[in-house]
Order: sequence, then C-alpha cells, then structure tokens
Amino acid sequence: MAATWLASHFNVIEMVLGTDVPEKEDSMSDWVKHYYAVVDSMDVEKFAPLHTEDVRLRFGNAETVVGRDAVVRGITDFWGAIKGLRHNFVKTWDEGDVEIVEALIDYTRHDGKVVTLPCTSILRKRGDLVQDLRIYMDVSPVFA
Repeated sequence: MAATWLASHFNVIEMVLGTDVPEKEDSMSDWVKHYYAVVDSMDVEKFAPLHTEDVRLRFGNAETVVGRDAVVRGITDFWGAIKGLRHNFVKTWDEGDVEIVEALIDYTRHDGKVVTLPCTSILRKRGDLVQDLRIYMDVSPVFA
C-alpha cells in the first residue's frame, strides 16, 4: 500500500522555486552540459567513448558494473526499456575531477507517459573521461 502511494506521487514532483533549467545550465561546466546532452540523446555510439576502459557504474541499489563494455551493455538495456529521458538540472557542483549533479529526470515510457524522478549523480573523472559514476535514485516508478 505504501509503495503504491509513493509511486503515484513521484510523477507529481514540482520544480523548486529558483531552479529553472536555463538559469542552472548557464552555471554548469561545459563538460557536464556535453555529457548529459549525450545521455539525453540516448546515442550509445557517443556515450561509450566518454568513459574509461575500467569505468565503474553504480545505479541505485544495483550491483556495481565494471568496464566500459559492461556499462554500455547495461545502459543500452536500460535505454531500450524507455522511449526517452531529459535531465532538468537543479544544481551542479564542479570540484575539479569530481562533478556532482542534482536533477529531476523526465522519463518517457513507451506508452507515452512521462514520469519525473529526483536524482543525484557523482561523476569521478580521469582527464575528460568518466572513471566512476554513481547514480542515486529509485527508478522503479518508471516501470510501475
């Protein structure tokens, strides 16, 4: 019962006052803008080379996935389960080789319904490539 109530309220999340996308995108690093433009395009050919060969991905409470090929397979499977996505940035932090992103993500399901979920991600970089990505969210309401 509680899970049903919670799932039914996830798509009613409202933007926090003062956090509209254009204002926040103006203060974001070019690296974050580029990375999430590629993610939102769901273009695997552009996504893969943004990561080191030994990249680590932890998505929610799933097991950590290690290696570019494994990460790309997992992301490809996930993107196949949805029609589209768009990150609406709330706040970003650029700490040199670490980028932290708080966003509300609009997931478009194959039936056309849009579900908006809160997410915080930590991206650790080696040079300009992601070497560790941790995505903190519960994506299950997208599939409810």
